[in-house]
Amino acid sequence: MMAPVTRTGRRSKGDRKFVGFRIATPKADAMDQIAKAEGYQYVSDWLSDLVEERLANTKLHAVPQQEEFPLGRLAS
Repeated sequence: MMAPVTRTGRRSKGDRKFVGFRIATPKADAMDQIAKAEGYQYVSDWLSDLVEERLANTKLHAVPQQEEFPLGRLAS
């Protein structure tokens, strides 16, 4: 009989997609301080929670979407 497999490390958070950006160093330092003060080990987890909260409180159907430029009407 085989021994049970024990997994170590961080639990999977499911399918993810990388979203990255550059920000001024003083702002990045402030984000790091705030994240640590709020108990986060990683700034990316703090940012992820902020984005999740914003998405939960945004009605996407009410956000103006870019419309197709009316080239056909202009050309005729």
